[in-house]
Amino acid sequence: MKRIRLLPLIPVVLALATPVAAQTKTVLKLGNVQAPGMVVQTGLKRFADLARTGTNGEVDIEIYPAAQLGSEQEILEGVSLGTIHMFEGSAASLGRFLPKIEAFACPFAWKSPEALAKAARSKIAEELGQELLKTRGIRLLDAGWLFGVRHLTTTKTAVKLPQDMKGLKIRVQPDALYLATVRAMGGNPTPIDAKEVYTSLEAGIVDGQENPISNVVQRKFNEVQKYLMLTGHITQNQVVVISEKAFQKLTPRQQEVMKKAAIAAGDFQNALVARTDAEGLAKLRAAGMQVIEPDVAAFPRLQPACVATPPSKGNGARVFTIGSKPRRIEHRVELFIALYSRQA
Repeated sequence: MKRIRLLPLIPVVLALATPVAAQTKTVLKLGNVQAPGMVVQTGLKRFADLARTGTNGEVDIEIYPAAQLGSEQEILEGVSLGTIHMFEGSAASLGRFLPKIEAFACPFAWKSPEALAKAARSKIAEELGQELLKTRGIRLLDAGWLFGVRHLTTTKTAVKLPQDMKGLKIRVQPDALYLATVRAMGGNPTPIDAKEVYTSLEAGIVDGQENPISNVVQRKFNEVQKYLMLTGHITQNQVVVISEKAFQKLTPRQQEVMKKAAIAAGDFQNALVARTDAEGLAKLRAAGMQVIEPDVAAFPRLQPACVATPPSKGNGARVFTIGSKPRRIEHRVELFIALYSRQA
């Protein structure tokens, strides 16, 4: 008799438990533009795993790579509006909303990737994050993710000095600072979406491009490029951001887990980037790509401030000019940003 009474209760208990579990789960969609096999996707998977484990399965981050949710600018616009939950990508892309943050990508500014990562998690970075939150509704979880040190590749020309860059069309991401950097190095910067770079190189639409070594390997640019110049002109950091609308729907405990998970996953991915770049260089040499160490000192270096003109009326464009006095930034990013802000 007791068995007969218990059996009907089982589906009732399950029916009551299932809706409660479903209600406690939050799904966050995160977009970026890098290919599925890139190192950053491994870092993002670690981020999602840490968030899921730390919240006992209450927060699930879904990763949408390869520009599935749009370009970097389109994804960021969605995050600002609250129509897309999260973004991971170039810190320079945030310059559309907060021009000061582009200062982290100033060429020839950092002694090492580690110095940049340290600065990107400093007090000044927190202040920039607060400004971004107040003005655009975008919360900065971490700016210390490293994409790598960017180098130049070309099809036919070995670049050893600035004059070798003359007339070369070099693909850059569509950010003002990247355009100004290649222009100052002597090239003709040409903005092209990330997914179209390989075909543009193959068709001869551009003569070269600039990216970290891991990206050159992953996207097989060595198949359509002969020379790799170790210019190291930009050390690039990336950001992980979340819409404030989405963030405020999380519990305080979930919010804390998300912040810690972003930093821990960033550390994990930074170690992967360093190892992958070292291994990638050996792979490119073995594949027959000619590796050249140019006279980097001959290229223009920035002053500790990227000088930017105020937006022109009507188009909102910012024009960056390159200073000629050599000066290297190490850990004094506060001075770096302060000088930049005074000029902007």
